[in-house]
Amino acid sequence: MLSVRFEESGQALVVTPMARRLDAAAAPDLVALAGGWVRDRRLVVVSLAHVASADASGLAALVALLQRMPPGGTLRLAHVNARIRSLLASTLLDDLLPAADDAGTTLRT
Repeated sequence: MLSVRFEESGQALVVTPMARRLDAAAAPDLVALAGGWVRDRRLVVVSLAHVASADASGLAALVALLQRMPPGGTLRLAHVNARIRSLLASTLLDDLLPAADDAGTTLRT
Protein backbone atom coordinates (compact mmCIF):
# COMPACT_ATOMS: atom_id res chain seq x y z
CA MET A 1 0.00 0.00 0.00
CA LEU A 2 1.14 3.50 -0.82
CA SER A 3 2.35 5.72 1.99
CA VAL A 4 1.45 9.42 1.85
CA ARG A 5 2.74 12.27 4.00
CA PHE A 6 0.47 15.24 4.78
CA GLU A 7 1.58 18.61 6.13
CA GLU A 8 0.08 22.05 6.56
CA SER A 9 1.88 25.03 5.05
CA GLY A 10 -0.03 28.23 5.69
CA GLN A 11 -3.41 27.85 4.01
CA ALA A 12 -2.22 24.95 1.84
CA LEU A 13 -2.13 21.23 2.34
CA VAL A 14 1.02 19.57 1.02
CA VAL A 15 0.52 15.93 -0.02
CA THR A 16 3.63 13.83 -0.65
CA PRO A 17 3.19 10.32 -2.08
CA MET A 18 6.11 8.16 -0.95
CA ALA A 19 6.43 6.14 -4.14
CA ARG A 20 8.82 5.94 -7.09
CA ARG A 21 5.96 5.47 -9.55
CA LEU A 22 2.55 7.06 -9.68
CA ASP A 23 0.87 4.39 -11.76
CA ALA A 24 -2.10 2.02 -11.81
CA ALA A 25 -0.83 0.27 -8.69
CA ALA A 26 -0.39 3.47 -6.63
CA ALA A 27 -3.15 5.71 -8.04
CA PRO A 28 -6.15 4.14 -6.22
CA ASP A 29 -4.28 4.31 -2.91
CA LEU A 30 -3.44 7.98 -3.46
CA VAL A 31 -7.09 8.83 -4.09
CA ALA A 32 -8.26 6.71 -1.14
CA LEU A 33 -5.73 8.17 1.29
CA ALA A 34 -5.78 11.81 0.19
CA GLY A 35 -9.37 12.17 -1.02
CA GLY A 36 -10.75 13.06 2.40
CA TRP A 37 -7.85 15.38 3.19
CA VAL A 38 -8.40 17.57 0.11
CA ARG A 39 -12.10 18.19 0.71
CA ASP A 40 -12.78 21.78 1.74
CA ARG A 41 -9.23 22.82 0.75
CA ARG A 42 -8.73 25.84 -1.48
CA LEU A 43 -5.07 25.01 -2.21
CA VAL A 44 -3.41 21.60 -2.34
CA VAL A 45 0.18 21.04 -3.39
CA VAL A 46 1.14 17.51 -4.39
CA SER A 47 4.89 17.08 -4.01
CA LEU A 48 6.30 14.55 -6.45
CA ALA A 49 9.72 14.66 -4.79
CA HIS A 50 9.85 10.85 -4.52
CA VAL A 51 8.07 10.11 -7.80
CA ALA A 52 10.33 9.31 -10.76
CA SER A 53 7.59 8.39 -13.23
CA ALA A 54 3.85 8.55 -13.73
CA ASP A 55 1.36 7.15 -16.19
CA ALA A 56 -2.21 7.95 -17.21
CA SER A 57 -3.56 6.32 -14.05
CA GLY A 58 -1.37 8.55 -11.92
CA LEU A 59 -2.55 11.64 -13.77
CA ALA A 60 -6.15 10.48 -13.40
CA ALA A 61 -5.60 10.20 -9.63
CA LEU A 62 -4.37 13.81 -9.51
CA VAL A 63 -7.44 14.96 -11.46
CA ALA A 64 -9.66 12.93 -9.12
CA LEU A 65 -8.15 14.76 -6.14
CA LEU A 66 -8.80 18.10 -7.83
CA GLN A 67 -12.42 17.06 -8.41
CA ARG A 68 -12.83 16.35 -4.69
CA MET A 69 -11.82 19.93 -3.86
CA PRO A 70 -14.41 22.71 -3.64
CA PRO A 71 -15.22 24.69 -6.81
CA GLY A 72 -12.43 27.17 -7.48
CA GLY A 73 -9.89 25.08 -5.57
CA THR A 74 -6.39 24.77 -6.98
CA LEU A 75 -4.19 21.69 -7.09
CA ARG A 76 -0.56 22.38 -7.92
CA LEU A 77 2.37 20.04 -8.38
CA ALA A 78 5.84 20.50 -6.91
CA HIS A 79 9.17 18.77 -7.50
CA VAL A 80 8.08 17.71 -10.97
CA ASN A 81 10.80 16.13 -13.11
CA ALA A 82 11.18 16.56 -16.86
CA ARG A 83 9.59 13.19 -17.66
CA ILE A 84 6.40 14.01 -15.76
CA ARG A 85 6.33 17.58 -17.13
CA SER A 86 6.45 16.10 -20.63
CA LEU A 87 3.57 13.75 -19.81
CA LEU A 88 1.51 16.65 -18.44
CA ALA A 89 2.16 18.67 -21.60
CA SER A 90 1.40 15.81 -23.98
CA THR A 91 -1.92 15.13 -22.23
CA LEU A 92 -2.76 18.85 -22.10
CA LEU A 93 -3.01 18.71 -18.30
CA ASP A 94 -0.20 21.19 -17.69
CA ASP A 95 -2.66 24.11 -17.43
CA LEU A 96 -5.06 22.22 -15.15
CA LEU A 97 -2.23 20.95 -12.91
CA PRO A 98 0.43 23.69 -12.79
CA ALA A 99 3.89 22.34 -11.97
CA ALA A 100 6.94 23.87 -10.31
CA ASP A 101 10.39 22.76 -9.29
CA ASP A 102 9.74 23.14 -5.57
CA ALA A 103 6.88 23.49 -3.10
CA GLY A 104 7.88 27.02 -2.10
CA THR A 105 7.22 28.26 -5.63
CA THR A 106 3.79 26.64 -5.76
CA LEU A 107 2.84 28.21 -2.44
CA ARG A 108 3.87 31.71 -3.55
CA THR A 109 2.03 31.75 -6.90
